[in-house]
Amino acid sequence: MSEPARPVPAVLTEDRVRELLPLPAAIEATREALIAQAAGRVTQPGPWHLEIPEARGEVHIKGAYVHGTGYYAAKLATGFYGNTAKGLPVSSGLSVVADAATGFPVVIALDGGYLTDARTAAAGALATDALARPDAEVVALIGPGIIGELTLAALPVLRRPSELRIYGPTGSRARAAAERLAASHGWTATVAPDARRAVEGAHIVITATPTRAPHLDGAWLAPGAHVTALGADMAGKRELLHSVLERADVIAADDVTQSRAVGELQYAPDLPAVALGDVLASRVPGRTDPAQITVADLTGLGAEDAAVAARIAAAVL
Repeated sequence: MSEPARPVPAVLTEDRVRELLPLPAAIEATREALIAQAAGRVTQPGPWHLEIPEARGEVHIKGAYVHGTGYYAAKLATGFYGNTAKGLPVSSGLSVVADAATGFPVVIALDGGYLTDARTAAAGALATDALARPDAEVVALIGPGIIGELTLAALPVLRRPSELRIYGPTGSRARAAAERLAASHGWTATVAPDARRAVEGAHIVITATPTRAPHLDGAWLAPGAHVTALGADMAGKRELLHSVLERADVIAADDVTQSRAVGELQYAPDLPAVALGDVLASRVPGRTDPAQITVADLTGLGAEDAAVAARIAAAVL
């Protein structure tokens, strides 16, 4: 007797993935993943990272199963920072989605890193909305790369700030990002000459750089400011000087244990922190006073990767 035929996974191009997962859908899926993670309803291995120093390359492999869903997923995402000089995108990657009942792969998403970028931007927007003052109007973006710009594109799904300041070491790139975001969202957008002048007086600060040299000083933050830090996702990476965390009244992490290992909290492991998913689910308070300084330390979760990948699988199967 012949063995039953194995299912053949659907192969999706990056363009198709982008159609299936616009930013509002990414925000919804990422919110569910963060809440499930904080509640202990996720099975996932620890993140696996590989560095390729000669190419200024990073390889990230993550995956998870969010309990009660029909799929689990694994993804490979890369950031090769020398690609810009070669005229190539910095990010790439793919995701594999499998049936949680049979284990068979059902979707291979050749997403070019979009799923990682979208869930990172979604988490950044969710954290900012959950912790920033309700009347926040002025946003500073440090690092106008793919992640930074996409996070600013996601934020208007939840918030409507009016003024944007951008700083990046490459002025032409910062100006191009400012023009695109202003045209898309009607913001007043300016390019700051340095990080300090972008941040001083801002209500919301978003940092999205893969640096190991911290560049945001707590002394620059106005009372009531919120910081969303997206760049630290490996041991040794760091965007925030210790003064930022020292001034914070509330620190929320996508996963507190992971943040203490690879996020900003690896440099301040004894400071108290709460799970962002618990704040989103109203299980613990976030900001309780307009004058508080709040920080979100986001390292990227396999649960988020699984949630956005499952969303596209459900849409095509």
